[in-house]
Amino acid sequence: MATLRKMVSDVRATHKLLSSDGLVTNRAIASEIKNNTQLLIKRETNLRKLWATDTLFTTIPCLEMIEVPISDCCGYTDPCQVARSKYPLPRMSEGNYQYLIQGVYSINAMGGQGRRFKEVTINRYLNLLKLPIIKKEQYYWIANGGYLYVNNPLLKSIRISAFFEEDIPNQILYPVNSCGCGEYTTEQLCQNPLDREYGCPGYLQTQVLDLTSKKLLGTYFNIKSDHTSDGIDGQAPNAKPTN
Repeated sequence: MATLRKMVSDVRATHKLLSSDGLVTNRAIASEIKNNTQLLIKRETNLRKLWATDTLFTTIPCLEMIEVPISDCCGYTDPCQVARSKYPLPRMSEGNYQYLIQGVYSINAMGGQGRRFKEVTINRYLNLLKLPIIKKEQYYWIANGGYLYVNNPLLKSIRISAFFEEDIPNQILYPVNSCGCGEYTTEQLCQNPLDREYGCPGYLQTQVLDLTSKKLLGTYFNIKSDHTSDGIDGQAPNAKPTN
């Protein structure tokens, strides 16, 4: 799978103006690549595509959890305790109906994937608490500014796979804690986000690069995508052709 740095390089290689102009920074190109990737992926996932792929979603293998009262995420007063992620998660993409979360799982004794949690809203879970008999299901929800909650207060860590719009801090992606999952290399702990595998399916990469190139040319050089009517051979519309 391509890295974000490789995709930035590919965008620069598509046009001499982008490759030579210092005003178009790598950060600006990377930001536009992310915007176009999110646009196309939301379109695909809304059509129920890509949910089974392993190239789109990023897995946080060991998200540290702490025990909190349920009032931490709502105005509901109850002696019930739940578990909450120690840190708020980076912003996740949202589709027509839900966050783009492939799955949330407990972690078994060997550090592997355990039982899968069911997604629920906090209001739905509060309604379940009012029932005389609550099924022994595992639930999760996102609330309170991006924190992840699960209804089992005893869990010390969980595993989540989701499509994130923001870079995941190393303290979340590679936590060093006592659960036995923190065996990471120095290269992983110090890795630049540009050098991580980028979550964009191969069949969408050409579209992402094309949209990015056109947007940057139009923004920085006033070159419209239809060069045949608004410009000559990739030059700005008001530029004179060279002999």
